[in-house]
Formats: sequence, C-alpha cells, structure tokens
Amino acid sequence: MADQSTPSGQPAATPDARLPLLAKFGFGAGDFAFNLVWSGTGLFLMYVYTDVFGVSPTIAGLVYAIALAWDAVTDPVMGIIADRTRTKWGRYRPWVAMGAIPLAISYALAFWNPGFTGIALMIWIAFTHCLLRTAYTVASIPFSSLQARLSSDANERSQLAGFRMMGAASGVLTVAMLTPLVVKKFGQGDEGRGYVLAAMAAGILAVLIFAFVVSVMREPEETEAAPTPEPMWNDVGAFFSQFAQNGPLVRVFLVIIAVSIAVTMFSKNVLYYFKYVLEAPESATLALVTPALAMLVLVPVWVFIASKTSKRAAWMMGSVISALGYLAFYFNPSKDVGVVMAIIMVISVGGSSFGVLFWSMLPDTVEWGEAHHGVRHEAKVFGFASFAQKAALGVNALLLGLMLDGVGYKANQAQSVQTLDGITAMMSLIPLLGVLASMALLWKYPIDAKRHAELRQQIAARNTPTNPLQGH
Repeated sequence: MADQSTPSGQPAATPDARLPLLAKFGFGAGDFAFNLVWSGTGLFLMYVYTDVFGVSPTIAGLVYAIALAWDAVTDPVMGIIADRTRTKWGRYRPWVAMGAIPLAISYALAFWNPGFTGIALMIWIAFTHCLLRTAYTVASIPFSSLQARLSSDANERSQLAGFRMMGAASGVLTVAMLTPLVVKKFGQGDEGRGYVLAAMAAGILAVLIFAFVVSVMREPEETEAAPTPEPMWNDVGAFFSQFAQNGPLVRVFLVIIAVSIAVTMFSKNVLYYFKYVLEAPESATLALVTPALAMLVLVPVWVFIASKTSKRAAWMMGSVISALGYLAFYFNPSKDVGVVMAIIMVISVGGSSFGVLFWSMLPDTVEWGEAHHGVRHEAKVFGFASFAQKAALGVNALLLGLMLDGVGYKANQAQSVQTLDGITAMMSLIPLLGVLASMALLWKYPIDAKRHAELRQQIAARNTPTNPLQGH
C-alpha cells in the first residue's frame, strides 16, 4: 500500500473515510477565525462609517458596492488559482497560512481613520475596504473549498457544516460581545479608537487560530496532476458554461444571495434600532449575540433534522419559523426590550438553520456537476458562493444606505417618526421577502441523500480504470 502521509508524518485524509474529530474541530475553528473578521465587518463597519467617521449612509453603501465590483473580479480568479494549486502541503492549506496576517492587518485598517475628511476619507475607506475583501478572499475561498475535498460522504459533510456553523456562531458571539466592551473600556470615550483596538485584538486572535487550523487540517493525497496551463479566461468561460447547466448549484447560489441580503439587512439595523427606536443602545449587544447563541445551540438539531428528513425539508422548517418572527417584529406595537428580544429569539431559531444547510448543500452540487460534466470545480464553486455572500453584503449595504437617507436618517440626532418606522420596516419586511424567496427557490431542489449516493456511484464508475467506457 502506498504511504498516505503528509509531510508532517500525520495520516492524510481520504474522501470516503470518517474524519477524525480533530479535523472537524479544526474546520470549525477556521470558521471561528474568519467570523472574527466577517461578522465584525457586517455588524459594526457600516455604523462606524456613518456614526463615527461621519460619512453619509449613501456614500457608505456606495463603498460596499465598489467592494462588490472588486469581489466580482477577485473571487472567481482566486477560485481558479486555488483549483490549479498543487503543493506537498495540499491545494488549499497554503493559502490559508499565507493569507492570515494580511487579513488581520487589513481588518484593523478598515476601522481606522488617519484623520481624513471629505473626498480623501471616501477614497481611504474604499481602498481599505477593498484591501480587506482581497485578503479575505485569498484565505477564505481555499478554506471553504476544503469541505468538498475532505469527504464525499453526505453525512460527514453535514457534520463538517455543523462544526463550521458552530465555529461561525462562536466567532459572531465573541465579536458581538467583546467589541462593545472593548470600545467602551479602552476607547475611553473615543468610539473610533475603541473600534480600532477591538479590530486589532480580533485580528491577532484570528492569526493564532489559523496557525492551529493549518497544523491540524489534512487534505487527501493528491491523485490529479495540476491542470494543463491555459489562459485563465478559458477556465472562467468553461466554469460559467457548466454552472449555467447545474440546476441545483444555480438554486443554491440564488438562495444564498436572497438569505444573505435578508439576514444582513436585519443585523445591520440592530445598532440603529436599539439606539434610536428603543432608545436602549446598551441592550444592542444582547440582540447581536442572540442569533449566535441560537446557532451555537441549534446547529446539531438542524443537522439531525436534515439527516432524518432532508436538507430541503429542514430549510423549509427553518424558513417558516423565521418568517413568522419577521412578521411579529414588524407588527409588534411594544417598545419593551424584553418583548423585542423574544421576537428576535424566534427569528434566530429559524435563521440558525440557514448556514449549516447551505454549506452542506453546496458540496453536493459539486458532485452533481462532476457527474454530469466529468470535471470537479471545488474552489470555483466555493469561490462563487463566497462572491454570492459578499455580493449580498454589498447590495444590502447600498440599499441600506439609500433607504436610510430616503427615510431622513441623521446620525447622532433625534429621528422623526417616519425614520423610526422606516428602520423597523427595513429590518423586517425585506428579510421576510428574502426568506420567502429562498423557499420558492428550493421548492424543487433535487438532491436528497438517495440522489447524492447515486451521483457518487456514477462518478466512481466513470473513474474506475476498468470501466469499458474509458477504452480499457
């Protein structure tokens, strides 16, 4: 038998074997580290732009849109580069190792204003935001692609997605709880200084965790040679051609856009809602950590439900719960923090299903593409999914900025009734539409456990050397 060892002497992973617990924990830890940055960007950066830097909501949203256009270039390119990478450490782990420190530095820079105003400030935040997105892309797309490489077993992938979402929830929880504390204690009345210090602390912690992740994750032994060098745009064209014919992938891709816009529209408004609508900014931290707590507790429940029914059925169940929560939020007449928190908990219970189910569905669509077209596009698929998430974030921020200006929002001032009602509508009705759209898109999603097993058999038959279809 061939020696299937990594350069460190530890056993390499095999796609069909049960993964060691340490590998699953390492995968979850990686998402914890990424969410120290991703959730901080989603929860606090828009607020920092408007209420700390003094940028108008529309300009702040435009910066996100510029970053979205940049992601449209860098995400697919990084997916192609990662798919072409071949090293003795694997395809994807080296990128996680190389991208950790640049990601931490760019995250802190995004929250720092060197003293610019006017046009100079707009250029600065656009530059640092795009720099952050680039560093995130370089590390995160190869990391996400590991999920499809580590195992081809549907249940193992659901467990990996579960560990990943528990790591993500822990990361969100850490950032949501500690950032306001750091801002208050170490900012000493200067919010800008506090947010920079919080970002620096999160970045340093992320680098340490990435070092651990790279040391414990093991990719399967490489069985394919690197693709024959050809113009990168040919690779892009071939992928998009096959993407358009991969119905399940198209559905999942559209779902992540719809749900990401929905969830982000709610979370981005939390600070504004508690500060201006409820006039209880000190309670915002609890609202920010509630979704993370719900995910941390309920991810194993959703993994279990998906294994006993199907990923599609579990998604529908979570969507119904979330939709009811958003309706209750919009029609709630009470401004009592306790009542609002109870509704947010209902929303969070349903929403906790989305991450684990999406990330367990996505690698299944890789097999669908391989079974139908004979080519695996792991990193490109995950790169495309990463772009979908970031596209949703960009679209969301632009819409939020335009709508905040549209309802008359003025930072750090008493808001009109129209403005307060507008904030409430934005963070409930738009998420409701996104959740309903996801249900419609997944209504006829075709990959269940039985169909996935058939796809794997089809791929195995094609790859068997004695297969007469291969001319042997």
